[in-house]
Amino acid sequence: MREVILPSLPPPNGHYSHAVIFNGAAYVSGVLPMRVKPEASVKEQFDAVFDVIETILKECESSLEKVVNCRIYIADLNDWPDINRLYSERFKSARPARVVVPVKELHFGYRLEVELMAAV
Repeated sequence: MREVILPSLPPPNGHYSHAVIFNGAAYVSGVLPMRVKPEASVKEQFDAVFDVIETILKECESSLEKVVNCRIYIADLNDWPDINRLYSERFKSARPARVVVPVKELHFGYRLEVELMAAV
């Protein structure tokens, strides 16, 4: 098992790693769109999250094309059509297993958080 903490990203806000590599898979911790303000548009938040995720996956020698499972937490179901469209644009032809989890609220007032698992 290898813990992955990237010095190019803000350090985790708790006792966890950006990702853990184990048995041929990268498990990426939940990513909030911390590079933008909570008032940012859903597109800006989505792009901020997936830019960080792609950086983490690259460090893990993986990519979006190798994502097996994705979990998206959203604070407002009204954002779902936009998030689904942005997701399909980002993943292109890849169609990993996915679940969308509506939640009452997310840390710091953000609209989405994403965690996933990818083959390495």
